[in-house]
Amino acid sequence: MAREIIPHRLNDWSPINTAEEFWSDLDLSRPELNFGMHQYNGKLWTSGFVGVGRLYDKKQNIIQSSGKEHIAVISSQFGMNPWKMLEKVLTDNEYEDYAKELTENKKFLFKVFYNQPLIRLAQDEVSDGDLLYALSFINSCYFLCKKGLKKTMLHKEENYKSKVRGKIDIKKNIRENTCRGRNDRFYCKYIDFSEDNIENRIIKATLKKCKIIIDERFEACTESTSRIHFCMIALRQVSSVAIKASDFNSVSVSGLYMYYKPVLQQAKSIFNQKYYSYTAENGRTITKSVFTIPYMINMETLFEFYARTLFKETLDSGRYTLDKYSVKWFLTRGVTSAEETEKGIHLMPYCIPDIVVRDKTSNSTLVVIDAKYKANEKSSRDDSLQLLSYVLLTGVKKCGFVFPGAETALKQMRITGAEYLPLQTPLSNDLKYYELILGETLNETVLEPLLR
Repeated sequence: MAREIIPHRLNDWSPINTAEEFWSDLDLSRPELNFGMHQYNGKLWTSGFVGVGRLYDKKQNIIQSSGKEHIAVISSQFGMNPWKMLEKVLTDNEYEDYAKELTENKKFLFKVFYNQPLIRLAQDEVSDGDLLYALSFINSCYFLCKKGLKKTMLHKEENYKSKVRGKIDIKKNIRENTCRGRNDRFYCKYIDFSEDNIENRIIKATLKKCKIIIDERFEACTESTSRIHFCMIALRQVSSVAIKASDFNSVSVSGLYMYYKPVLQQAKSIFNQKYYSYTAENGRTITKSVFTIPYMINMETLFEFYARTLFKETLDSGRYTLDKYSVKWFLTRGVTSAEETEKGIHLMPYCIPDIVVRDKTSNSTLVVIDAKYKANEKSSRDDSLQLLSYVLLTGVKKCGFVFPGAETALKQMRITGAEYLPLQTPLSNDLKYYELILGETLNETVLEPLLR
């Protein structure tokens, strides 16, 4: 049973007011428990995660006061909308590559804690957890449908005319056909396979529920809509029925269909969501979830993927190309794989720039961009050296960072009065540095100075 809560509204990458005593009991040893909260310069800070979740003490117990649970509700300090960002990234044609590398590095883009108790929300509490579940389920359902739907073996009987299927049931054929002079008919028993089983019915019903959530929040032309359409076509032979909680006890997804298990777990959590309606001050009736499943979103990783997705959408595909995700640029001449690199030396073997844009005709590199989910007002030695190493390896004449912000624009430089700073290096006399502030959209006009 979900308890009453004490919400703490915080921003990511921000100091926390620790006046209340319970903050001293916070467990900082396991980032996944408390959204990566950490000590920095004598203060407690949030990290690059947003979401809703319980706070845990050093004994990994839920922190409570007077029976009420302390809940962190963390938002983006840059005004970024993680839901629209996720919707874009989850439908990126490179998403499977993103997910594979995250799994290999034991990282995650987002995490939904299905194994934790639901969190009771206050009426005025802002939480879009149901949107995350919907986006996540649509994406999972899409890959499940591409992999193949579960088929259930059925034993059927049918009285065929002028054909035989399976084997003839002699006893019933005599009674139904021979005794009636219908020697042109054959009573057959056969095995058939059907997609219309309880597992697929649950998935179809959940998909329809997610579609309603998505339609309320996004425009009809979004990529998620096209994935829903793909899944509905794949599930066209499956009956549309009302799903009960007891139906989840009847599912069987062992062996060949183990990939159904996490999708059905998501479906169960979505159906466990409870909603209520209330009237707002403007008289509009609002329906929202009573409970939410704890979740967290890695905004640093999400912003990197989001920047790549927008660049790919915006670039003129007839003139420019974007290097594939996670391409390694090796420092040693002639080396083309990690196995060939020198071992046991201090020099790192390769670099992986976030965004490298090329001229499609000549294949020459034009610009290298590094995505940073942080404020852009402060200088950073590590980030600067990282970017310059990319310049050295790629040989570009334009470079820069992309930062989060409310509106998309190239930053105006005070010294030059232009959108770039000229950098001096012995390798290039006309190296230009840019800072792109990225909001919810990106267009060719903004990118043009980087590419011309």
